[in-house]
Amino acid sequence: MASTCFFPDYGVIAYDAAGRQRWTLPLGPFNNIYGMGASPVIVGDLLILACDQSLGSYIMALDKRTGRQVWKVNRPEAKSGHSTPIVWRDNDGKDQILLPGSFLLTSYDAATGRKLWWVGGLSFEMKSTPVIGGDLIYVNGYGAPVNDPGNKVSVPPADEVWKTADANSDGVIAKTEFPKFTAAFWFDVADLDLNGSLNKDEWAYYRAALDSENGMLAIRLGGSGDMTDTAIRWKYQRSVPQLPSPLLYQGVLYMVNDNGIVTTLNPDTGAVIKQGRLTGAPGAVFASPIAADGHVFFTTEAGAVVVVRPGGDLAVERVNALNEDAYATPAIADGRLYVRTTQALYAFGLN
Repeated sequence: MASTCFFPDYGVIAYDAAGRQRWTLPLGPFNNIYGMGASPVIVGDLLILACDQSLGSYIMALDKRTGRQVWKVNRPEAKSGHSTPIVWRDNDGKDQILLPGSFLLTSYDAATGRKLWWVGGLSFEMKSTPVIGGDLIYVNGYGAPVNDPGNKVSVPPADEVWKTADANSDGVIAKTEFPKFTAAFWFDVADLDLNGSLNKDEWAYYRAALDSENGMLAIRLGGSGDMTDTAIRWKYQRSVPQLPSPLLYQGVLYMVNDNGIVTTLNPDTGAVIKQGRLTGAPGAVFASPIAADGHVFFTTEAGAVVVVRPGGDLAVERVNALNEDAYATPAIADGRLYVRTTQALYAFGLN
């Protein structure tokens, strides 16, 4: 068995089961305001890697045995993203790559990279990995507090702003000229080329980012072209996670936000089953929930592994306190639960 790693400061490196290097592919340098976050995925003989960044975003497929590029597709709409793509096999038996990015969920033909269909309505910045259940894909996106309903800020178009903000009439907005529609840090978010000024294209991205909305979306899979008007089944917009990915288990959709608030939803309708904090495990959560053997597991930043009964009522069965900071999502293999903290790697039996 071989393994492949993506290091943003270098590129892709493949190793064999003995740890010997098989091939390398230098990539970058990358320009992503928070760094690169997506992991490579294997689809048949292909290794798929999404590289969303401020400028020059793309998704590519490599031959997993040699590292040879099979296809590469540019993603100009994607400006800041960290989501790992997932694979869906359509009704014709063909694999599609589903990738959330700025504003859009996009499907690509796994064999060729051809863009098949897409759905708008996502946040300007995507971090979580979606899950699939039946004919729906569930994807949550959270950009900033101003993207919550009721908090949105209206930003005028560039031509209107430039009349008063461009004090020296040089055609761009310097940091000192940035209007106070939002906090000053938004200038750095919008300065995609990092040159210390905003042009009108960057201002258009800033407007679109502020206009996007946080939410958990249920989207019908498949189609051709722009499916935005018909594919969104429902949308939920309270306590949406920024980092943790959702979990679909035994007919319940789970999500936990960074503040530790867990929401369970009916995956067919989006109706809330339960919302609240986990008993005995307060605090932040950055790891994604997982499930196995009739249990749901949440891992808190403080290192508590919380075992919850399935069904959506958030009934806590046990809290295992490791008392070490934990940020990574646990893994399950061969009847064991593996938990990585900042201090150690733990293995627990599931039975």
